[in-house]
Amino acid sequence: IGLSIVIIFFALPVVGYSFSHFPGDLGDARFSAYMFEHAHQFFIGNEPSLWEASFMYPEPKIITYSENFVGSAPFYSFFRLFGADRMTSFQLWFMMMFLLNYGCTYFFLNWKFKNKYAAVIGALVFACSMAIQSQMTHAQTFPRFPIPLAFWLAILFIKEMKPKYLFGAIFMVVYQFYCSVYLGFFLVVPIGLFILFGGGFSWKTFRNHFKNINWLLSVLGSFIINILLLLPIMLPYYERSKVAGMNLYENILDTVPTIRSFFYSQKGSLVWSSLSEIGADYPAFWDHQIFTGGIATLSLFLFGIILLITFFKRNAINLVPIDIETKVLFITAMVVFLLFTRYQGFSFYQVLFKLPGFGSLRSLTRMINIELIFFAYATAFIYKIMFDKYKKAVIPLFLCFSFIFVVDNYFKEGTSYRTEKRISQERITILMEKMKDIPRGSIVSYEPQFEGNSVAYQIDAMLAGQSLELKMINGYSATSPVGYDSYWREMNESSRNIWLKEKGLSSDNIFIIH
Repeated sequence: IGLSIVIIFFALPVVGYSFSHFPGDLGDARFSAYMFEHAHQFFIGNEPSLWEASFMYPEPKIITYSENFVGSAPFYSFFRLFGADRMTSFQLWFMMMFLLNYGCTYFFLNWKFKNKYAAVIGALVFACSMAIQSQMTHAQTFPRFPIPLAFWLAILFIKEMKPKYLFGAIFMVVYQFYCSVYLGFFLVVPIGLFILFGGGFSWKTFRNHFKNINWLLSVLGSFIINILLLLPIMLPYYERSKVAGMNLYENILDTVPTIRSFFYSQKGSLVWSSLSEIGADYPAFWDHQIFTGGIATLSLFLFGIILLITFFKRNAINLVPIDIETKVLFITAMVVFLLFTRYQGFSFYQVLFKLPGFGSLRSLTRMINIELIFFAYATAFIYKIMFDKYKKAVIPLFLCFSFIFVVDNYFKEGTSYRTEKRISQERITILMEKMKDIPRGSIVSYEPQFEGNSVAYQIDAMLAGQSLELKMINGYSATSPVGYDSYWREMNESSRNIWLKEKGLSSDNIFIIH
């Protein structure tokens, strides 16, 4: 039932029941599709390097200007190897991420609460909450399935103190880096805090283990091995940061969520349209639409009340075990929300901003992708109480609350951030027809006449060039190299020459397409 809800009511309404659309717009979404195809070609040996790609020619290691998607690209490759084209594979990858996010969270919550009905509702919150509607233009936030697995292993470590579980928890964080560098950095914070606070709650047990040299060496080895595994993906970004620099804290402060953000919904909700104007005055307001739905928000609120009661009045709640791990997770959640929430012009995120790597993050509202695990845990916790109390009516209650969840979080088809696949295909086909006689490996500059934003045209050229194995001066990424900015905005002879001069090249032997 849970899997059916995920597919029918949340994944398919985005791609369309005839797979007519892809999540996102003509910009970032198609850029992500390019990156997946590049990783796929690298996997099968057609591309010599993961970091080199044929756009923004001749900038070296151009992939380091953005996400690389290498961690979740094998799922895309699976569909490509079975004959699906680039955009269809992207759509199927998107569906697969929904299923993995749900499945891994269900596994974690069912393991923790020993109640499959509560686990389904909690997993639906993590995988399908209306909060992810605002993330539809950011494909790099879709693969979140390592998050519940990281918490599962971290809890096992706190419970049993076995280094293999610590290794596994850190490995899941490393794998999240491979899936999304953004979410990898974000996940470091709650997992690190959880292990730190868990150690504090279980200090006597920790202290005894510290006397065991083999245990200490195993713990140290867990960190060292995972750091070594992380280096191949992070060193190229570190080298890029020395050239590109970091953001200023003042430039990213507006992207830190506020309390209002958690009650701000995107338009298209069945029942929460009244919340669709709450944050309309925010810069990049679309990223602040992170209301998680009524069920998730109320569950987190009740979860907090119950936990606070148990902190101040022992054994006040006996309906569900309040174990150490649940208390630690609650404290972790509160600290994380404190760190990643803005209060007018102030945010404690300025503490994290000073840590290595965190200064490169430009959109802090994406932290909701991690925070959803707290909403999911709280939801399963509350429904565990309810389902255990009314065991004789558990099936009708489960079906009833599953229906309420769908109504609570469902978005009318067509209101999600999505684009018709046909439009993209037509744009690329027209351009490929113009370039079909250009020899493979040639350098090409696409310079159309247009008004408005150039991003869609740049990505048209990237995708067409990728299909025809051409080196494109055109390109798009999170940031642009020095000297490329004018060409990014205006694709013309003047801007092209500025860029080529920066690189010590001329326009000789370059094919110009209009």
